[in-house]
Amino acid sequence: MGTQQTVRPDDLDLAIVHALQIRPRVPWTRLGEVLDVDPVTAARRWARLVDAGVAWVDGYLSPGHDDGVYAHLEIDMGGTPREDTLRLLAHDRHILSLKQTTGGRDLLAIVGASDLHALSQLAGERIARLPGIRATRVHVITAAPFEGAEWRLDVLDRAQRDALAVPPDEAPDAPLGPLDRRIALALGTDGRMPLEALARAADTSVSTARRRLRVLTGNRRLSLRCALARPLTGYPVSVVFFVSVPARHLDDTVAALRTLPELRMCSITSGPANLVLDLWVRALSDVHMLEAHLENRLARQELRVVERAVVLRTVKHVGRVLDHRGRSAAVAPLNYWDPQAD
Repeated sequence: MGTQQTVRPDDLDLAIVHALQIRPRVPWTRLGEVLDVDPVTAARRWARLVDAGVAWVDGYLSPGHDDGVYAHLEIDMGGTPREDTLRLLAHDRHILSLKQTTGGRDLLAIVGASDLHALSQLAGERIARLPGIRATRVHVITAAPFEGAEWRLDVLDRAQRDALAVPPDEAPDAPLGPLDRRIALALGTDGRMPLEALARAADTSVSTARRRLRVLTGNRRLSLRCALARPLTGYPVSVVFFVSVPARHLDDTVAALRTLPELRMCSITSGPANLVLDLWVRALSDVHMLEAHLENRLARQELRVVERAVVLRTVKHVGRVLDHRGRSAAVAPLNYWDPQAD
């Protein structure tokens, strides 16, 4: 991932990141017009951030719109996760994200599989047999109404945001094909990959790659996300809330949660807690304040936080293996559908 030099983004860097959060594949000429900066300067600044591992754009199949099965997987390692096992997990093609947490598990992963049987084999055989792993528990994700790709920095003004925003092309929903998955895998390594390179990686023509990319983003099966290393976002602390809400209040609860600036992901699961929330806060002292705020604000929905877990370390984030400072150190995109990748 480049030279991994020390980089502290300045205001222009953060403006570029915000712009790419709104429109991840915006041409540099258009971005330069909106930010009133030379396009070459913008491209050079972005390359510097990528080389340092502090920002990146990638693509992934959305857990809420993929044809596969996704789950939160709790992993127990007796309180002492082994580095060799963490490396194996981080580079596993079935694992989208991996966190070391406090609470009732050592590791919490988001995993993907082709179906429920494959998910059972993944948890009970492939992962459970790794060195140091004592037990696994699976919580199937039945919906993912909010994903991290929707989160934004607060840098650009309204006029700049409006100038960058492009309504997605509405596209009919259809099962994912092998070409679509090759496109997702290629964009998992670089979400701003030029169309010519994407076509080569996906073994198709440029026109077909362009058309399928438009369809996949239009029907939200493919998410494109511009990420910034969490310590640089102003929200250095990550916490996971396991929440229980009566099923009749799920829709109202999710709608209310969408307005939380701290929310990064909300998934509906089949476990004892039917909502799992990934939240970023400014300080550890904010964890209980946020919990109290949620329970008070959503008292009518009978929301109850069953458990909360502070993230000690993010090992993998949406296909990116991270170092101890939250920087991208390697690429390991989700690819559960291709057994020949092992």
